Amino acid sequence: MNKFSKHLPESWGLVLSAFASAYGIGLLSLLALPFLISAVINGFNVNEATAGYIVSAEFAFTMIASLIVAPFMATAPRRTIAIIGSVTAIAANIFSASAASVEVLTVFRCIAGIGAGLCLACGNACVSSAKNPDQVAGHMNVLFVGMMIVVMLVFADVMESNGLAGLYYTIAITMSVMLLLVLKMPQKANLTSEHHDTQHPVIDIKIFSGVGVLMLIAMFLFSARDTMGWAFVEQVGTKVGYDGPTLGLLFSLQAFIGLAGPLLASIIGKRFGIRLPVIIGIVATGLVTLGYVLGAESKMMYTIAVLINAAVYFYTLAYMTALAASLDKGGRVAAASGSFLTLGVAIGPSISGTLIAIGGYQLSAIAIAITALLTLLCVIAPLAKARERYSDMSESQVYKTASAN
Repeated sequence: MNKFSKHLPESWGLVLSAFASAYGIGLLSLLALPFLISAVINGFNVNEATAGYIVSAEFAFTMIASLIVAPFMATAPRRTIAIIGSVTAIAANIFSASAASVEVLTVFRCIAGIGAGLCLACGNACVSSAKNPDQVAGHMNVLFVGMMIVVMLVFADVMESNGLAGLYYTIAITMSVMLLLVLKMPQKANLTSEHHDTQHPVIDIKIFSGVGVLMLIAMFLFSARDTMGWAFVEQVGTKVGYDGPTLGLLFSLQAFIGLAGPLLASIIGKRFGIRLPVIIGIVATGLVTLGYVLGAESKMMYTIAVLINAAVYFYTLAYMTALAASLDKGGRVAAASGSFLTLGVAIGPSISGTLIAIGGYQLSAIAIAITALLTLLCVIAPLAKARERYSDMSESQVYKTASAN
């Protein structure tokens, strides 16, 4: 029983509120992205470029709002900000459902992005308030994958029966449910040194320090590498011979398999330190992305890569989030990392799309490999700082034990 209980969240209120704020509201539009693009194109009779611009504008404002509040997360009233962000996003989605023109819709999507950005920052900052940031991040990602399985099925059905308006109303309803969990969020960060045990130490790195900036760049590159490939995964699937319904089944199945990633991260925790899991995760996600981008040459390689994509992505994201949280007890780096994760989502597809148009999927694959390598280089300093802190804490424990004796 004790072995099982140690894998449970230290605080259900903290985990649920952080998940609801960061993922249930902050990144909900990311899950709805494939459906939103198609619904906007059909609903307003616009081309892919215009639909892409609307989505990019929303994520850009999510990033900006999250980045603006991130430096104040150590002392800011997190629950209040998250509630304001939730209400803003819910209202903007309701108004989006009745938008009469593309221009009006764009304005409402930008407002929705602001609300989502506030929630994203507060939710990610809460991870830093945990005794075990890696475990909390793992639990959050388990919940995120579980939500992804449900909402993707619901969104697909709603879009087919009720179009764009129905989709925005459904997003608003989902966010309203998440708002109930956000109410359990701690109002202030716990900055006392006693809050973090010696097994999960936290240091205080400023956002715009060298280590802080490298952590943010690493999160951006990690996200960009993912969307550089995933945005075109359906097109590659068509090339290898899959039809639409089969691809839909394949994507749903990978979401179920994806639960294994964050579950594994939450169970392993820092049993092997944080350095090895982060490095393995970055390399694995890079290889998987290359697997399905170059999958036009091999149907088996494409299928395997797609099926394990969510698992390796969320496994790695849990450790990346934990690393960012361990660098700053006030949660500022963790909050800002969510902003740069969103920036990668917005920019990745446009980079890859341009490269594919110039030199095909092979050129895009080269860029993806370079991006994965740059991600590895950027996490070297944050990992070294985290490792340095662990060594210091271990030496401190030895000294205290010797003194007591």
